Amino acid sequence: MSKDKTAEIHLHKCRYCLSTIPVGAVKCCHCREWLDGRLESAVEADESLVQPDSTVRPAELPPASFQSRLAARFPQVSYWVFYFTLSMMLYFVIALHWTFGNEDRIFLVSFMFNAMQMFFSAAGIVWFEKLLDRFRAEIPEITGWSRERSEEYYLGARERVFSAKIPVLLGLIVCTAAVVGDSRVIGMPFSTDSGRIAYLIYEFCFLFWSASAIVYFIKFAMFIREFGDLDLRILIIQEENSGIRMLGKFILQTTLFAVLPYIFSITARHIGGWNFSSLLSVWFACFGVAILFYLFWPIYNIHRAMIREKDRKLNLISNELNNLLARPRLEKENIHKVRNLMEIRTHLHEINTWPFDMNKVVGLLSAVIIPMASILVDRALKGGK
Repeated sequence: MSKDKTAEIHLHKCRYCLSTIPVGAVKCCHCREWLDGRLESAVEADESLVQPDSTVRPAELPPASFQSRLAARFPQVSYWVFYFTLSMMLYFVIALHWTFGNEDRIFLVSFMFNAMQMFFSAAGIVWFEKLLDRFRAEIPEITGWSRERSEEYYLGARERVFSAKIPVLLGLIVCTAAVVGDSRVIGMPFSTDSGRIAYLIYEFCFLFWSASAIVYFIKFAMFIREFGDLDLRILIIQEENSGIRMLGKFILQTTLFAVLPYIFSITARHIGGWNFSSLLSVWFACFGVAILFYLFWPIYNIHRAMIREKDRKLNLISNELNNLLARPRLEKENIHKVRNLMEIRTHLHEINTWPFDMNKVVGLLSAVIIPMASILVDRALKGGK
C-alpha cells in the first residue's frame, strides 16, 4: 500500500498525450513533447526566438471598431447594457408611432425581433473584438516568434480587421439597398404611407449594424486564413482554451453571433404576413451558406496542418511500438510502455482535426438550416393552396 501511494505521488499525466510520467520529467518519453515550455529542436536552434512568459498578461488595447469606440463613450455602463438600451430606444420610437397609428399591432412583435437583431449585431462586435484580443497572448506560443514580433503582427492585423471606414461605408450601402428593395421591389404589408415611411427609417437604422458587422466578419475570416498559412507550431493535443484550440473556439463563438441576427431577421419576416418573395428567399439562403463558409473556410489550412501533425505523431508511436515488439522478448518495464503507447495511439486516432467541438458545429448547422427550411416549407404549402 505504501509503495503504491508513493508511486502515485511521484507520477502524473502528460498534458499532451495523457500518459503517466514522472513529476520532474522535462520531456515526455511517449509523445516526445517538451514539458518545460521549450520548442522542438528545429525551432530551438534559432536564438532569435524567445519563449513568452505565460505569467505576463498583455495590457488591454484601446477600442478599435466604431461600435466599441461608441460604447466606450459611456464607461459607466457595459457595452451590453449600452447597445440593449440603444436598440430598445429605437424600438420604442417605432412602437409609439404604431400605437397611435392605424397599422396592425402584430408588426410590433416583428419589430422587436429586428431590435434584437440590432442589439446582437452591435454588442456582438464589441464582444468579438475583446475576444480576439485574448488570442494575442497565444501567438508567440503558436508561431515561435518573440513577444515583440508577435505583438507587432497582431496590432497590424487588428487594425486591418477593425478599421471602421469600409464597414461604415458598406453598411450604409446595404441599408440603402434594403430600403429601396423593400419599397420598390419586395413590398411591405402596411396600409398607410406613414407606416411605410416609418418602417423604412426604422429598417435603415437597425440594419446598418448588421450590415457593418458582416464586413468585420469577412475581414476576420481573411485574417485567420492568412494566419493559417504561416509556419505554425500545431499541437493537436492541448487544452481547449489555449493555442489553436482557442482560435477554433473563437470561430465557433463568433459563428453563433452571426447565426442569432440571422434567425431574428427570418423570424421578424415570418410575423405579420410579410411577402417572402423568391428574391428574399435567395438572399437568406445565400446568407446561410455564407455563415457555413465562414465556419470552415478560415480554419481549413489549420485543419490540414493538424492532420499532418496527427499523422506525424501516429508514425512516431507506430515506429516505437514496432521497435519494442520486434525484440525477442519484452522486459517487464517495456510491457507497461507498450500498453501506454497503444492507449496513446487509440487516443490520437479519436482526436478531431478541426480545432473546435464538432458536436457544437452540428447544433450550429441546425440553427442555420432549420429557419431556411421552414421558409421553403411555408412557401411550398402556400403555393399548394
